Amino acid sequence: MNRFENKIIIITGAAGGIGASTTRRIVSEGGKVIIADYSREKADQFAAELSNSGADVRPVYFSATELKSCKELITFTMKEYGQIDVLVNNVGGTNPRRDTNIETLDMDYFDEAFHLNLSCTMYLSQLVIPIMSAQGGGNIVNVASISGITADSNGTLYGASKAGVINLTKYIATQTGKKNIRCNAVAPGLILTPAALNNLNEEVRKIFLGQCATPYLGEPQDVAATIAFLASEDARYITGQTIVADGGLTIHNPTINLV
Repeated sequence: MNRFENKIIIITGAAGGIGASTTRRIVSEGGKVIIADYSREKADQFAAELSNSGADVRPVYFSATELKSCKELITFTMKEYGQIDVLVNNVGGTNPRRDTNIETLDMDYFDEAFHLNLSCTMYLSQLVIPIMSAQGGGNIVNVASISGITADSNGTLYGASKAGVINLTKYIATQTGKKNIRCNAVAPGLILTPAALNNLNEEVRKIFLGQCATPYLGEPQDVAATIAFLASEDARYITGQTIVADGGLTIHNPTINLV
């Protein structure tokens, strides 16, 4: 398939985890990708690897907590390619030491958490919409989380900001649909990215697996496939939706393991 032939795609957080898998998937289908990442070294190395395989990619430093960096990313992309067809707002995360439960969380961390997970997505979308509109259309895919749908004992700021991403997706889709711009989101469950493997021990991973309807946990390429679908013309009549990619983690009652 060459669903992204002659398409220019920006992917934030593109040098690792879900972002890297999405980049691989997009370039395998003919897309040209801006690899935007906070780690210059990882972005450069990843871009070199893909370029050696024949892909058309550009690495660029990107800090999701700085609105100035968002503007610089769009300027860089337009200078390099002169168009933007797809924006994948993938970057996100939290500091578990500061983002705890509502009683103990660090309120001084609020701005940073919301900049990282919500403000960045909102501002990049705001910047690309006029460009996409002038081109005759475009596509935005936001990476949310099941934490924006369900709750946990910690990660309160992360969950609240990802809930914001989910509703922002509906607003963007509603306000730009007549400009031929679609906007959808993906809400992953536990995905076995390097970060998850480093931060969640095997016991915790087994708890998640026990609640999944599938006999396996998700891999980054599973989410990448969903992002690629939503970003392609295969999903041309889908907008404002959040696709939950969690192996069925959130579809059932807690008594399921008693059966």
